[in-house]
Amino acid sequence: MDEQKKNSNKKVKKFYIILGMLLILLIPIAFLSGIVHDRENYRNKAVNQVELAWASAQTIFPPELKIFIPGKKETVEKTLELNNYEAEVKVKTELRKKGIFTVPVYTAEVQLKGDFLNSYGNLKNIKSELSIDVSDSKGFVSQPEFEFMSDEPVINSSKVFTKILNTNEKSLPFEITYQIRGVNQIAVAPGGINNEIEIEGDWSNPSFEGDFLPAEREITDKEFEAEWKIPAIAVSSLSGNSKVPVITEKAGVSFLMPVDNYRMATRAVKYSFLFLALTFLAYFIFEITSRKTKPIHQLQYLMMGGAMLIFYLLLVSLSELMVFAAAYIIAAVMTIGLIGLYTYFVITKKENLKFSLVISGIMAVLYIFLYVLLALQDLSLIIGSLMLFLIMALIMYSTRNVEWDNDNNN
Repeated sequence: MDEQKKNSNKKVKKFYIILGMLLILLIPIAFLSGIVHDRENYRNKAVNQVELAWASAQTIFPPELKIFIPGKKETVEKTLELNNYEAEVKVKTELRKKGIFTVPVYTAEVQLKGDFLNSYGNLKNIKSELSIDVSDSKGFVSQPEFEFMSDEPVINSSKVFTKILNTNEKSLPFEITYQIRGVNQIAVAPGGINNEIEIEGDWSNPSFEGDFLPAEREITDKEFEAEWKIPAIAVSSLSGNSKVPVITEKAGVSFLMPVDNYRMATRAVKYSFLFLALTFLAYFIFEITSRKTKPIHQLQYLMMGGAMLIFYLLLVSLSELMVFAAAYIIAAVMTIGLIGLYTYFVITKKENLKFSLVISGIMAVLYIFLYVLLALQDLSLIIGSLMLFLIMALIMYSTRNVEWDNDNNN
């Protein structure tokens, strides 16, 4: 009786051993997450180095017009309200290499035009300053050209254009053009009562970011065009009566690479424990349902788990040199091949080719399943739930004849 009790608990003991192996493998999983994070930081440093030599992501601020009215004791500075504001940005992108990393940079032609409201009546011999600004002045490629009050365009050596006003017009028109360059993103901050922003470029995978989505957009395989129409009431810093608003909202475009390999790799590592558990479970079911197999040693479980975790290192390192999909296929084929061969030559001792093919097929399905989850982020929850339900049904079906309280299976 005592011997029968010992045998009846062998399956449960083996299950706990496998669970222990899985818990041990949580340690290298944590290291994997750290490695992916370190490589991403290394990539970000490369981007920062390009920014230092080129220019950082740019935000184009609206022009500002100040007038200086002489008083009895001192000159009074006034800021005129920007009325109609149109910003047109044409972007030309290129890819710059920094080591093994590729960084999208751009040069943009900027045209700003509109008018300011003159609420001070007759301006006679009044000094004015029309100024522009961007988030990184180092990115200026050309000197700005100012056309103010319909005069001839003037190339200015600074961001501030000075002019003596003699007018009683209620609307003071302007047009300003210049070129800037930057990295990854460009945005325009609205500043007028009526704002129209148009950004177009030769990038096929734009991501529209900021506080406003474009009212109209068109994206092709080679270029994009987007247009925003933003009234002042929609901009919190403009909806009050402040004459000198601090504008924080913006509308812009990010030039993302088609696939961020580090983001995808980070998400893949999050599924690593589930993959290990399902693969180990397949071997465990094979052990308890096959009459011919010899018990699989816990160290063999650890070696197979280690081989599966190396997949993620291969994925990260290969995706730095090629497109993510190709890196994923190569890493998956290498891992499946290694596990399949180890199962056939070591686990089954060349006596059960069928199981080696089955385990390779199971792993192939799992890796296809993982790629679908990575590619379809918005649908990953429903797809993952359905797949796990199907896997649980298969496990329950495969173990339907197992006598868990007796070591003899029917």
